[in-house]
Amino acid sequence: MTLLPLWFKGLTPELQLRAETTLGETSHVKAKALVDFRRLINEQADIYSRLDDVFLLRFLRTKKYDVQKAFKIYRNYYYFQTKQRGKFTAFKPSEMKKVIEMNNILYVPYRVPPGSHVAIFRMGAFDVTKATAQDLIATVFMIGEMILDMEATQICGGIIIVDAEGLTLQHYRQFVNLQFLTLLLNLVQDCLPERLRAIHFIHEPFTYHAIYKLLQPLLKKKLKERLHFHGNKLSSLHKYVPKDFLPEELGGNMGPFNNKEFADYFFGQEAFFERISKYGLIEKNKNGK
Repeated sequence: MTLLPLWFKGLTPELQLRAETTLGETSHVKAKALVDFRRLINEQADIYSRLDDVFLLRFLRTKKYDVQKAFKIYRNYYYFQTKQRGKFTAFKPSEMKKVIEMNNILYVPYRVPPGSHVAIFRMGAFDVTKATAQDLIATVFMIGEMILDMEATQICGGIIIVDAEGLTLQHYRQFVNLQFLTLLLNLVQDCLPERLRAIHFIHEPFTYHAIYKLLQPLLKKKLKERLHFHGNKLSSLHKYVPKDFLPEELGGNMGPFNNKEFADYFFGQEAFFERISKYGLIEKNKNGK
């Protein structure tokens, strides 16, 4: 079986078939939805937006071509991007070098069939003396911008693995903040047009379960169903994610955790982020103009 590279652009016959069977996508459905979606966008005087097909399909595919639902998350996306500018958005890859060079974020070079990407976050490897939780989320948001331009991700979604081994009290002080966690949930559930297949927690301490109980009322049913807690049982994780897509630290066959290939691609996207940084809500000044 030929595996799709992480940054594969376009569609294969297999991806087209999956889009048809899981999303109801046909050439007619797609063409009509794009026309209707652009019409809604053009009626908005307060948004300066990308209008290319690949960008708009992020939203349409995540909502299975329900144009009104797609438009709602589209507005949420631009609201978040604009209101959080300088906090979580509008950065360049070079500004997040301190995060990427910690070797704590890895997007696996190949996709799990039929096309899902795998993202691994080593939370214990995050150096709180060099960067903040805000820096980490800003970096993840940037990576999301890149990966959501890949149609394989739009159709097949992504798998997230959070490795909590090595967490310290300093990490908890940074990340366990109700306001911060609520903002993060809002971003994941209501603003990012991504079809999350699963979020796996491995090596998580008992405190993770207490935090989960605290946040449970805020979790939508779909997200709850996609959360998996494995403790220290790597064999449990391997039931969901094949070893060939995991580093040796997680019992996989990829060799040691190493994000150099991913980092090189990330740092090469300066022009892309400069281009998209101009888009967003058109905010009125104090005079209402």
